[in-house]
Amino acid sequence: MILEKPWGTIRAYALNQPCTVKLITINPGQETSLHYHKLRDDVWIILDGGLEVTIGEETFRPSEGEEFMIPAEKRHKIKAPRGRGRVLEIDIGFTSEDDTYRITDAYGRELEEREEPGL
Repeated sequence: MILEKPWGTIRAYALNQPCTVKLITINPGQETSLHYHKLRDDVWIILDGGLEVTIGEETFRPSEGEEFMIPAEKRHKIKAPRGRGRVLEIDIGFTSEDDTYRITDAYGRELEEREEPGL
């Protein structure tokens, strides 16, 4: 399954419950929304250096191979300030685009109006 996003693409290689594996590609100069999920945790494995990763209140500039665990209800985003960047994402829990609650978005997509849970 391939999902086209305004910032790049998501390729789901295994869409299962309770575990889904995706390759996220962020185009140069683009970023995902700042968002969270209620029904799943995410594990990110950074495949390309040069990305900026925000999890909660912290922003990281990880090297290739670094890993991050993002618990459910923790806000997060990925930005590719210079070149294209890839992240292997493993979703643990119920995976659905309906479980994406955007806080900020550079592409005009619908935002979550309720108070966000965690940072």
